[in-house]
Amino acid sequence: MDLAIDGGQTGLRLALCSRGRVEEIRRAPGLSYAEGSPAKAVLERIGSGWRGLGTICMGLTTLLDDHDALADGLLAMAERVMITTDVVTSHAGAFAGGRGVVLAAGTGAIALGVADTVRQVDGWGYLYGDAGGGFWIGRRGLDAAYRGFDGRAEAGALTERAQAVWGDLAELPGLLYLSPDAVARIARFAVHVFELAERDATARAIVSEAGRELASTVAAAARCFSEDGQVVPVAWTGRLLRDSRLRAAFGAELAAHLPLARLQPPAGDSLAGAALLAAADDPGVYDSMIRTVTR
Repeated sequence: MDLAIDGGQTGLRLALCSRGRVEEIRRAPGLSYAEGSPAKAVLERIGSGWRGLGTICMGLTTLLDDHDALADGLLAMAERVMITTDVVTSHAGAFAGGRGVVLAAGTGAIALGVADTVRQVDGWGYLYGDAGGGFWIGRRGLDAAYRGFDGRAEAGALTERAQAVWGDLAELPGLLYLSPDAVARIARFAVHVFELAERDATARAIVSEAGRELASTVAAAARCFSEDGQVVPVAWTGRLLRDSRLRAAFGAELAAHLPLARLQPPAGDSLAGAALLAAADDPGVYDSMIRTVTR
């Protein structure tokens, strides 16, 4: 049996797998940069009860501070350990090593294109990247809420909703800035931005801009297709684009940015991709993006 792991700041999923097929899924809390060592946090989430595994393959959104310590800890449980980013496992799940561009959009946002070359775009984290992702949307929603709260703009639906969710906005900075899961909590406000976009122009503009950013990310990753006139298969994974408003904005912007893009459902998600990679003797096109350690 193998163990496939997918996760980041919102949560972790762990799946026992057999020959690339997911058999059983377990869940663990997400990771926070405020916890200290991400590698230690990953090991704590996985637990020590796993033994006799063939391969552990994990795709994480979180930057790791010590790959060696994580690999050493996992080698006590498995013969082989594969550590990579969630966009690699997302692409493996979506295209099974084939050509195409996958957009992984959740708390963050990142795209990976595989064709004549390999191109990764964005995924630089919440401080200065992940444009169009959940945190990006939630933060802009809160920015608009505070502009209405302190008088820089007229108070509107986002100000009202932020107060309904968090109470007195004057007290919120003390809560969020000291919170170990501030990024995930702000990202969750994106749900309210989506809902309000039906009737509020400011929320609608945020969703439209997010769609434009995500389309731009995919278009940049599609430069892996070196020949003009090639159809570019595009798939998305992650919870964010389940929202119909964002999905419509993304689709319209993608058609404008990349007319040859052909949106298609992914064959599988990032957890399925980790399971496939765990079962493979050779990771193929993903080899340079995976850190592999064996006993």
